[in-house]
Amino acid sequence: MRFTYDEIKEAQDNLVRWWGEDGKRVIEAIFNTYTNHMTMECFLDNCTAYGGDWGAMLLSGIKKLYPAVWDAIPEKMGDYAWSCICYTLVLLRVNTKN
Repeated sequence: MRFTYDEIKEAQDNLVRWWGEDGKRVIEAIFNTYTNHMTMECFLDNCTAYGGDWGAMLLSGIKKLYPAVWDAIPEKMGDYAWSCICYTLVLLRVNTKN
């Protein structure tokens, strides 16, 4: 599974648009972290369920697998938190397309 330039650029642009400097720190943390293509199923195996809170569940997987990226994610994620979490997964090379 490969991501296109446009998908990568969209993820980066929106993280910076919605998280500002924190978005830049997330991108830098991802760039400086070893990542490997991963299926969503494999990623979800590393997540903890939080009573239907999908955002918290996905964040738990990021925290477990990519602690430096987790540390860069802002505490107050704003109105576009879900989108930013999904864009973070794209940049971490988790197959979000299926």
